[in-house]
Amino acid sequence: MRTTVRAGRRKVEVRHADKSLFGPGGATKADLADYYARIAPLMLPLVRGRPVALERYVEGIGSPGFLVQHPSHPKWIRTVWTSSGRMMECQEAAALVWCADQDAITLHTWSSRTPRLGLPDRMVLDLDPVDSGEDSFDSCRDAAWNVREVLGELGLAAYVMTTGSRGLHIHSPLRPEVDDQDVRRLAKAVADRVAARAPDEWTTRVRKAARHGRMFVDYLRNGPAQLAVAPYSVRARPGAPVATPVTWEELDQLTSSQDFGIGLERDECPFAGMRRHARSPRRALSLLDDREGGVVPQPRPEKGK
Repeated sequence: MRTTVRAGRRKVEVRHADKSLFGPGGATKADLADYYARIAPLMLPLVRGRPVALERYVEGIGSPGFLVQHPSHPKWIRTVWTSSGRMMECQEAAALVWCADQDAITLHTWSSRTPRLGLPDRMVLDLDPVDSGEDSFDSCRDAAWNVREVLGELGLAAYVMTTGSRGLHIHSPLRPEVDDQDVRRLAKAVADRVAARAPDEWTTRVRKAARHGRMFVDYLRNGPAQLAVAPYSVRARPGAPVATPVTWEELDQLTSSQDFGIGLERDECPFAGMRRHARSPRRALSLLDDREGGVVPQPRPEKGK
């Protein structure tokens, strides 16, 4: 079965549209394409200009997927040369729908945009609980509020997003002043200061064996050619959950990172206008250097404070 999806000024053919990508009775490839066409007005401002990698599941989520950084694509899809080779960009809604036709359930993007590749305009902290239980998500939510406070101490803004998997991502918009390595250094410093507030619950130890059941405050999404799941991407999990930007007020109402699914409809995005709140990573790094060891760990604040 084939269908055609209108996306902006183009029509994109979706092959095998009735294929169930998310298990028996789950969302089909047509559902995925329709979702990306519908969410494009909110998603495109957040991914436009960024190199994109595709997480493809040609047999659906019941079989292993694979990451594609250099897909063959129509000539109308814009590409850019990167340190990883030529990569595609999603500049228009039709590109998102084309990705769905390729069985690309999830999109991952760089932290920098053309023409300033290598100078990130965002920093991402990934709060990765050990499991998807309610207690783990409560700890993850606590950590998110602490990330926000530590970022604030460095003069940086904080926006929160469910990952659609287990945890949360905190995005901090940056002025593109310093390179990937410096942004990773800044992210590591923030993560260390957050983990120090509850060392029995949170850690920045990279090796899983060294975490001893603690949640990983992951700073590794930052660095040369590193990828992070794009806002509004669907995840390859039963029920087709979506990585969804939320307000800080909404955060306390969530029960898990998978509260939002492919049926998501929103008129406004909590990340809209985020770039207007970009702050100086150079200044934040200078503050860290001046403090010689950084922020002294403080007692954990009450949620919402």
